[in-house]
Amino acid sequence: MGRFILGVIVGAAAVWFYGRDLIEYVDDKTRIARAKAADTLHSAAETLQGARETIDRRIS
Repeated sequence: MGRFILGVIVGAAAVWFYGRDLIEYVDDKTRIARAKAADTLHSAAETLQGARETIDRRIS
């Protein structure tokens, strides 16, 4: 039990001291993936909009 509590304290201290560095690191490493995901979602939205317009024209 003591080791667990010590681990929690050490982990909390690491996040306290290095939290900003960790966030910046993750942001740098995931920037490309987030940009690709945004592009994919934008493309899907355009495709769905086009499909909706086609359906609306056929119904009218």
